[in-house]
Amino acid sequence: MLFIDNGPDAGKLVKKALKIAYQCKANLQLCFNMKTRLKRSVLVEYGDEELSMERDDFTNIEDITLELAIKRSENEFVPKINRVEINNFNIRTIQEMVVRDNIWLIIIDDQKLQLKNSHPENSMIKMIGNLNCPVMLLSQAVDLTSFNKIAYITDLRYCDMGVIRFLKVFNAPIFVTHISAPGLPDMEERYAQEILSETVSVKANYTKIFLRNIKNKNVQASVTKIFDELEITMFAFVNNKHQTFERLYDNFPDKTQAYHNLPALIFPYLNWFNQPSFYN
Repeated sequence: MLFIDNGPDAGKLVKKALKIAYQCKANLQLCFNMKTRLKRSVLVEYGDEELSMERDDFTNIEDITLELAIKRSENEFVPKINRVEINNFNIRTIQEMVVRDNIWLIIIDDQKLQLKNSHPENSMIKMIGNLNCPVMLLSQAVDLTSFNKIAYITDLRYCDMGVIRFLKVFNAPIFVTHISAPGLPDMEERYAQEILSETVSVKANYTKIFLRNIKNKNVQASVTKIFDELEITMFAFVNNKHQTFERLYDNFPDKTQAYHNLPALIFPYLNWFNQPSFYN
């Protein structure tokens, strides 16, 4: 599900969300705020069908659906596009939509979240912490094609297999980037590799998992270096777990790292609505 308003960059966000849907073989639900409701209907070609969608002077629906016109093989998955509108953008409404509509992933424009400001009073950060679904934050600056290298930042000793299972859907190499939880010692390389190969990879039944073991206390600098060397295209972490969020972001938005412009996939801590049928 992509949250979208009637701004001039709406089309760019939808195109990026479509690329993600193609890669994951998922359908796409566009969620509009009623306050920015589009004004008139147009017909958009979608395969052999025509979709009735609305537009105004700011958002060009024909451009938004441009990805649907790309020639694809007959056997290739084509996502279905659904449109919903909500009156009130609040936690409870979104939580109910996630369960009711079997939402597997929420996509939000990161510019609206001020994510680089991790101050506890940041209301949007609180919202993410209370959602029952993984949230992907997309930057307008990212030229998204596909996620071909993904980093999962965690303490390997507490690696969440639900996260690995989720990331497998992208069918891309996963680099488990180990940072020790506060108060715990660093991991020796050999021991870390054993855990990854004999436990994580076996349980996940996935061979494209690799390790990057960070021992430097300057987590942000180390993460920046690793992501740059590997050309990481998206990174993931679990919110409210081992202070990972606080260690990746500062309280001051002017202190930015290169990875702040990468798509970030944030998983809720502990229980979250996980649609089992999606993985089948």
